[in-house]
Amino acid sequence: MRKKLLIKKENDKKVINTNIAMSILLIVVLSFVSVGYALYSQVTNVKGTITLKPQGKIAITDVQLTSSKNVRDDSIPAFADDSVDFNLTFEKVEGSTEDEYQAVYSITIDNGTFYDYDFNLANFQPVITNSSGIEVDPTYLNYTLEGISLGDSIPAMESVTFTLILDFNPLEDDTYSVDGGIETELEEQPHGSLLGSIPDGAQGDLRASLGNDITSVSVTVINSYQSPREFTLSISDTSHFKLVNSNGGNLESITINGGTTETYTINIKRVDGAIFTNDSLTTNISLSYSDVSNINCGNISILVDKVELKDETPPEISDVLVSINDATSDDTTNQNVGSVDVSWTGVDAEAGVKKYYVVAYTVSNNTEKYYDTFETTDTNPKLTITGLADGSYVFKVYGENNDGYKPGDDQINSCNDKYCSKSSVGSFDWHYTVSLTSNSTNIQSISPTEVNRGKNLTATITPSTYSSQCGQNSYTLSNTIEVKMGGTTITSGNTAGHYNYNRSNNSGTLTVYGVTGDITVYTTASNN
Repeated sequence: MRKKLLIKKENDKKVINTNIAMSILLIVVLSFVSVGYALYSQVTNVKGTITLKPQGKIAITDVQLTSSKNVRDDSIPAFADDSVDFNLTFEKVEGSTEDEYQAVYSITIDNGTFYDYDFNLANFQPVITNSSGIEVDPTYLNYTLEGISLGDSIPAMESVTFTLILDFNPLEDDTYSVDGGIETELEEQPHGSLLGSIPDGAQGDLRASLGNDITSVSVTVINSYQSPREFTLSISDTSHFKLVNSNGGNLESITINGGTTETYTINIKRVDGAIFTNDSLTTNISLSYSDVSNINCGNISILVDKVELKDETPPEISDVLVSINDATSDDTTNQNVGSVDVSWTGVDAEAGVKKYYVVAYTVSNNTEKYYDTFETTDTNPKLTITGLADGSYVFKVYGENNDGYKPGDDQINSCNDKYCSKSSVGSFDWHYTVSLTSNSTNIQSISPTEVNRGKNLTATITPSTYSSQCGQNSYTLSNTIEVKMGGTTITSGNTAGHYNYNRSNNSGTLTVYGVTGDITVYTTASNN
């Protein structure tokens, strides 16, 4: 912010001294001493002892010429509590190449009072004369502030340091004395504060079970202003409590006379519909007035009726997945040997999960038919279902929380929200066929012709017979054999997904480990 510092001198004003004198106008503004329930120069107790320091003053404490251009060496500033004397003479010495005339000052103001002050500068009316004693237009001199602006606050008990720059722009180079003076202008506005306190350890009782609809607390307020002040009281926990008057209506503002201490009884009620999950709540009472708000008066602990809230929201279910397991039996004639693992994600942030339900449906021609419902209380969201026949299935999952809440029947039937989730339709088989390929020549049979999922197949390959002069003979099995499982050729080995083959002239033994699909075998036999 930049303003002209020079104002034309009035004809009837006398020159008081021969140097610059700049006055700092410091206007006091309203402030609050947030130290609890106390007056400004005494010791008191508000939940502990607080000792207040004696009030100091606000004053200029340091002025330094930090840099200059074409300023005479003897221009050393001086200052008092409320004014600065810059002792300034601009002079361009012979041979100087510096064209600017400038003086830069660092100024510190210390506010040792309990109040905030506004910063301002009083009027400055200089007289500037050149070396011939001729007056120069004072508007050639201007100032700039850095680090502070006019109207800024200097907080209580703090210091502020700012820079003031004087720029002089004469028409010609010369020596210039700046004469002028101004009397100190310091105005302190009326000040004070309101402070409030409730008794240490204040308690109230709003237990409806005991018939308590209202409880009271006393608030002592000090007004250090010399005039009346209007204030309001408020309670911090407005979701559960409200302040009321003696008739149960809203508590209005209160006026306290100047320079007095008063104790008021205020009433506290429950907010309609308030629910308490603890048997006691602590809340804060605060005081506000004018532009000052939320002055802490202290805390009050209030007894209430605790309500055991129930979580009526069922657990959320997502990501239902199904994976097939090996058959539970080697018995290929038992069609109910199937097993699947159903897994999901289940969350209930409040009450927690009591159990999960998994509903299985068979699917045929895109139609779902109810099969069975399974339950699990395992905290691990996974369930193994056994005894399934070959076929297509879909699985729905929903949960019940520890407060006994689960989705309704409509939600389960539709299963289209976050409280019920279903898997995709899956086709599962646990019974596989074992057969020879059609081009397996001179081979009579392979036995057995069925195997269950995950089990090892041990099959006998029998060659065909033929007639010769020596009678009825068997063809000799070839060394060549090809085995496919689920349509994919597998290789020789002794681990799951591989096979082992041993042959003799009259038969061969084939072992397939860990069967997971239909087995087809190609081999031949000859009479060589």
